[in-house]
Amino acid sequence: MSEHSCPVSGSVGGRCPVGHSGSTRSNSRMGPRGCAFSGYGQPGDIHAAFDIPRGVDAEEWLRMRERKSINQLLYSNIPSVQEIDAAKTQAEIDAFNVHEQDLLAVALGAPARQVMLRAEEIGPKTGWIDGYLSAEHGFCPPDYEEAVGALSRTPGRIWADLCERMPGCVARGRVQESVAALPLVEGTKEVIPDQALWAAVVALGMLCSIYRFESKNDGSEGITSARTKKKKPSVPMGDDLGEELVGIPRCIALPYYQISRRMGRTLPHLSFPDQSSYNIKIRDPTSNYPYLARFDNIDLRWPVFGEKAEIAFLKGCADTSASFQHGPDAIAACQEHVMNKNVEGLLREMIRLKEILERMPNAFHSINVNPNSGENYVPVHQWIRWGKFSTPLSKRCPASSGLQFPPFLVMDAFLGRKKYTSFLGIEGVHLRAWLPSNLRAFIAAIEYHYRIPEFVMQSGDPRLMGVLDGIIEAYTGERGFMGTHRYKVFGILEIAAKIGRTETNGLSGAGDASRPWEETHRQFSDAMKERLEPYRGSLPVEPHQMRGSFEECRYVTRVLNRSNVDADPTRSIALVTLDIQDTGITFMPGDRLAVMPLNSWEECAKVAAALGLETRIDDPIEVTGTWARFEQHLTSVRRAATLRKLTVADILRRGHLAPITKELALKIHSLLAASSNTVLQVLATDEWPVRGSLGDLLQAALMDTPAHIWDKAFNLDNLSWLAELIPVEVPRTYSIASYTDELLPSTVDLAISRAEYKLCSTFSKQDDINRAGVASGFFNPHPPSDDMVSDDEILVGVSRPLAFQLPLDHMAPCAFFAGGSGIAPFRSFWQYRLTTDGLSGGKNYLYLGVQSREKFCFEEELREYVNADFMEVHVAFSRDSRGLAYDPHSLDLIEKHIPPRYIDTLIVEQGATISDLVMSKKQGGLGGYLYVCGSVAVFDSVMNGIRKAIYTHCTATMENVDLIVNKAFAERRFMLDVFMTPKPLPCNLPTIPLSQLAQHTGHRPGSRMWIGVHGSVYDVTDFCPMHPGGTQIVKSNAGVDCSKSFDNLAHTNNPEVASLLTKYFVGHLTPKPDYQGGEEEISALYDLWAGYLRTTVETLVAHQIEMHEIQGASIKESSSYDPIGITNIWLRENLPNTIAIRTFYSYQSRLLQSGFPALFGAKLQELVLKLSFSIANAGGAGANIQLPDVLGAVARANTSPDAVTCMNEVALVGQFVCGAEGALRFQERGVFAYAAKSVELDIELLEDLRQEIGTGMDAFDSLASSYGSPDKMQDPDFEANRLTALSTFLLQILERVSRRLGIFYAQLAQCSVYRPELERNPARTRWALVRRCIRDGSLFVMAHKAATDVLTSGQQSSYYMSRANPNQNIDFDNVMSQVRATLGSAQIDTQISVPQQPITLNAVHQARGRSLEDASAVVTRENAGALRAMNSFVEKNSKAIRRLSKMPPMPMSFEDLQRTALGMAHTGLHTPPAEAHDPMAMGLGIKGHDMPRHGRLPTPPSSRGSSRSPSRVRSSTGMSASAEMLLSKLNQSRARGNSLHSRHSSSISHHHHAPQSQHHTPYYPVVGGVPAPPMSISGASQPKNNVHAAMSSMMGHLNTRRPRSEAPGAVGMGVGMGIGMGTSLNLPVGRVRSASRSSAGSVASYSHGREGRGHVSTNSLRTFKLRGLVDAGERFAPPA
Repeated sequence: MSEHSCPVSGSVGGRCPVGHSGSTRSNSRMGPRGCAFSGYGQPGDIHAAFDIPRGVDAEEWLRMRERKSINQLLYSNIPSVQEIDAAKTQAEIDAFNVHEQDLLAVALGAPARQVMLRAEEIGPKTGWIDGYLSAEHGFCPPDYEEAVGALSRTPGRIWADLCERMPGCVARGRVQESVAALPLVEGTKEVIPDQALWAAVVALGMLCSIYRFESKNDGSEGITSARTKKKKPSVPMGDDLGEELVGIPRCIALPYYQISRRMGRTLPHLSFPDQSSYNIKIRDPTSNYPYLARFDNIDLRWPVFGEKAEIAFLKGCADTSASFQHGPDAIAACQEHVMNKNVEGLLREMIRLKEILERMPNAFHSINVNPNSGENYVPVHQWIRWGKFSTPLSKRCPASSGLQFPPFLVMDAFLGRKKYTSFLGIEGVHLRAWLPSNLRAFIAAIEYHYRIPEFVMQSGDPRLMGVLDGIIEAYTGERGFMGTHRYKVFGILEIAAKIGRTETNGLSGAGDASRPWEETHRQFSDAMKERLEPYRGSLPVEPHQMRGSFEECRYVTRVLNRSNVDADPTRSIALVTLDIQDTGITFMPGDRLAVMPLNSWEECAKVAAALGLETRIDDPIEVTGTWARFEQHLTSVRRAATLRKLTVADILRRGHLAPITKELALKIHSLLAASSNTVLQVLATDEWPVRGSLGDLLQAALMDTPAHIWDKAFNLDNLSWLAELIPVEVPRTYSIASYTDELLPSTVDLAISRAEYKLCSTFSKQDDINRAGVASGFFNPHPPSDDMVSDDEILVGVSRPLAFQLPLDHMAPCAFFAGGSGIAPFRSFWQYRLTTDGLSGGKNYLYLGVQSREKFCFEEELREYVNADFMEVHVAFSRDSRGLAYDPHSLDLIEKHIPPRYIDTLIVEQGATISDLVMSKKQGGLGGYLYVCGSVAVFDSVMNGIRKAIYTHCTATMENVDLIVNKAFAERRFMLDVFMTPKPLPCNLPTIPLSQLAQHTGHRPGSRMWIGVHGSVYDVTDFCPMHPGGTQIVKSNAGVDCSKSFDNLAHTNNPEVASLLTKYFVGHLTPKPDYQGGEEEISALYDLWAGYLRTTVETLVAHQIEMHEIQGASIKESSSYDPIGITNIWLRENLPNTIAIRTFYSYQSRLLQSGFPALFGAKLQELVLKLSFSIANAGGAGANIQLPDVLGAVARANTSPDAVTCMNEVALVGQFVCGAEGALRFQERGVFAYAAKSVELDIELLEDLRQEIGTGMDAFDSLASSYGSPDKMQDPDFEANRLTALSTFLLQILERVSRRLGIFYAQLAQCSVYRPELERNPARTRWALVRRCIRDGSLFVMAHKAATDVLTSGQQSSYYMSRANPNQNIDFDNVMSQVRATLGSAQIDTQISVPQQPITLNAVHQARGRSLEDASAVVTRENAGALRAMNSFVEKNSKAIRRLSKMPPMPMSFEDLQRTALGMAHTGLHTPPAEAHDPMAMGLGIKGHDMPRHGRLPTPPSSRGSSRSPSRVRSSTGMSASAEMLLSKLNQSRARGNSLHSRHSSSISHHHHAPQSQHHTPYYPVVGGVPAPPMSISGASQPKNNVHAAMSSMMGHLNTRRPRSEAPGAVGMGVGMGIGMGTSLNLPVGRVRSASRSSAGSVASYSHGREGRGHVSTNSLRTFKLRGLVDAGERFAPPA
């Protein structure tokens, strides 16, 4: 609140009556402390910042300082006579005079400060029209209510009022009507004053964007019907104001155009800060530490959707920008000190800036994808909706991008970024031109004048250079602001891309080269490397590959001291003090120190002696790769001018010598040509790594290796092999155990526990030999070894864990749980809290588990804290009964006999206090912060104790215990620091196949969630709620190998993650079989099938993200207004909410519109093509190979009447999106029931497909394990027979998969949104239907349909087939015709080989805004890859395909065509039909452009010559005996596998296998056939689901009996044949619908009870009846 908007000062001329008496200019804009009407922030300590004497007016002093003469300021240190005499040239003498730039700066002041002062002077008078900029508030508004208050006093308040009620308008579907009803209020200065401009531009920008969003997403962007659409408002539009405002009502378009021009915006556009930073309300204006607009202190003023995702995300973005609030002042002060060459002042301000940057990553954590995180929760599927809303208004204006926030471009300018050639760099330059004028001027001031980094480098001051390094890492480092931002975007975008959205708002990720989130990750990496290049040079690796490597250690230090922290004579834990004087290192509590350990001279001597390097220790070595990078790194951190070559001693001391890894042992084994028995013994171990060192291995191998082999392997003439043999050691990370309030600390303490292990028996020769770990042994050797410590150079670096920091609230209670040396970080915690708050801060609790009294660390220090009532200390000794008990009365630790116990027992004993600390304040607890530091065993013990304590004191069930604990983790009050405890993993456990991994996706309640990482499988179900990045990112990778994402997130190099994973280890992943020569085709099939399984699982987990919400998981949540947003998508203020309709409509459209493109598109075609080719190629030319019509079954399912019915029903749901005539209110319960059932069927289908594809995956392992070299010796064609049998088996599976799609449509077609019996007022629901049918003209059709419909139950069946060909086998020519049709329709020559790149940035943004219901980016990418692969396969095998084809080579004469057609009529072969129009373009009410585009399959011709089983592939010549045997065994293996998954023993899995006789009459409805007998429930008599002929379209393509003259003796139907006038139609007497067993285990198999008589119809009557059958009208529920 400003003085102008204050209700008191505003009434007396805009001046505070209390705060202005006798005030000076420096405090004229500050209100009185304690003002009840204002939240004035108090200024920083400007006296300390500028060394101003106390009691002197600061602003007056600064002005007087600037008034000094230029000579007084610049010539205070004139060079001495000696310096002048040393000059040799005139240029050197001239240089003693100051530069003109310095003169100008002194005369005018520092440029950045002058920009700021001018903004502060002009801004309040002009409504901050140039942008917000001030010393106290940075780029944030000084008063967030000023502009809104000014707007409320003008006619423009109608815009603010509409924005305030916009969530309700969106929920009712009345956005366009509400906007159109606004009167025209112009945005001229006479109507809208300058002070109201910011509020006006935000309000109008949001109104224009939501109107455009509603226009594009009105329920017709997905599946649509030909029904009459709701009319657009008939009001004047702003089409003449530019393309940005085309189609937007003039009542908001004109004022938005006018106000944008007044704001200096050439084109009207809604920026990211508009929606977030300038669209918030402050809860407590006096709560300004560490900055004002924190997440917990703000509310979103005008949400558009009112959803939690929108509100939490935009508040988090505002928090991120506001966290830089004091950055501009620090930067301007830095520039002033550079101008004045004030090194000490510059050092102070740079440290201040570094602390600001280090705090900023915490703001990203306010955006959380964990459902338990309360108001911080951002459901990504809802976030996608906001992303569509924020689409640019046109292709010309800038998009809403995070680069519009000040920290990015300001810090780029501060650090002197030189390159902007990356994708994000180019976009940053583009967006910079659209920033507010004050922000652009400030950036230019620091970029072009008095560059701070240049001054730091020229100064040579190691402190400045060290702090600058810290600033670089804090801003653009992997663990800094940019790195944290990148990982946050990665996690959110991966989930978003899997469910439909491609790019980030800033366009990153639009490329088609890889998955969008991976592409975005790469683009962020490119931008980070550009920022780092001026200081690190050109980086050959990605930034995330630098994490956990020597690159993080950029400071040189030495060990000062080692001291005891307990009474243990062996000093198992030592306090190691490092010298960091003049390094520029700063740290905060919780920070960690990464150190590069040095190998002991003893280990180096072993290696040198074995390799004969004793006399060559100082010899330089030419290095490449990682060692070359390390060589450059050493030169950089030493601040050396020239490169110093690494020596043998450097390699030995800084390389990895212990423990022995498998890679290291294999290298030695290869170098010694497998001649060493010792190396073989090591390789035979059952656990890795081996407990020993390279020196041990070489010493032992030297004794059993021939000398000539040894000399050849380790040639002393060229030592380049040494760097290839020994890799660079990785740093170890230790928590800092000290805190100081010094500006630059001179020392840092580490509490290091010495890790010891027993030497491997291979080297110990049965002796019991203990060894110390490399790092812990170096820093904390046995006490007698202290005299060996030398002045070693140690590389260190500071890293700040994002999830292990003290709370901002100093009064919050904190509980510390530690085991052994895990007490280290807590020492820095309590020292900080005592230093900053004294004894008046929050309560502290320490729960410590140690072995004995002698190992109780920091006892004296802790007793002092206990005596001062600063901390409660509770200790558990696991091997000592001499206990200590905390006495709250005497405030001391009392000696007491206590039986040995572990820390979990101690926690249960103190359970009442700990339970209150764990529980959230909203749950009635204290909401304390809990920290756990120790090994994985300590973590387990602490968690077990806490769970028991909560169960004992707070809840009655373990489910509620999990709820309380998960809430603490989600609120980031439970923080972990887990030690790296290497745990050898066993190698003899049964491996886990990919199919078993795929089954564990955790989407069903009570199911487990597994992930695969680098060949290992982990059950992360219990860890998921604790995951710092949220639960959804883990769920989106469930059931698959996620190693790539694991690496991109730098988890592979994170010791904490590696430690936690060992806790959840399940087993090793079954590796790919080792296919030998001649098995390349099987190997390629394995990869292809594994990719298809992955696609199936990813499709399932992607859709389960929205599954529970659509099925009503949130319907019981409050639907009332909540400033933090609501999660109930079905209700808003207890009324129907169209948000749910949008959610379901987009969800179902993605599935139906393209026929499940990921599963039934090009990827499936690629599999069918290659499998069919393998079988046909094995049979040879001329063989009558009959194949399952997999692609035809998919095409018929996608064009069946059931599919049409499903699409019409979804199109009807789409009409409710914008509240057409309020129809939703009459069918809200019906829509909910339909959505819930649809999603259930969707998930069941995906689960069934996963099971089937997993069965195929097992076939590869079965073949590999069952048949080996003996079989190959007996059968010379064994490999070919294996391929044939495998291909046959996999085609059987794909056939079942394709039929399952038809069953899905049949099941879904039974559902309808019209369920009057469910509604509150059934009569009004029925009457609403009648009214709508009267309006759209379908009432007469419905009446006729009710009287004459052949479907007695009101439903239609999609299952028809020809009696001549009941089982739909086809030959290889048909498969190729289908594939060629797909490749032709995809225009592969132009579209696939040359990926289309976006022409302009905004073009892709606009495409994103139009593609809500398209297939996801993952699907599009995978289908494009499959099309390329098919095209390549066809070209590569073109000769073989021509050889196998029965079609003669082209061109052909007419006589040839006749002879070929006659031959095909006898053999059952058919040419593909001519390309028809879109089968749903006419007569169905489905728009042609809304039909499937991804992987569309043409309806194939039917085969007339075969009646073989649909699930068996047969040849006229038959399979070989070996192939038949292999196929039989595979089917037996599949049957055994199904017993493991009883839920999937459905009709899909069983009854398709039974072969039928050629003369057997199938139980399917056929054209002109007899009625089918009733079906029993048993599987033996259950009819097959593979019904051939379907009504593929409603434009005359009916399956009719073939004229006898064309096919003598054959009765069939020509799929795709047109029917001329007068063609008779025999409708079936009975219709049967068959359904597979669902995932829940139910089998639905039934027939309609009544029979009707066939009718003969003319063409016109047929057309009329077809409209009645599949018209886009309402579906009636079957009669009870």
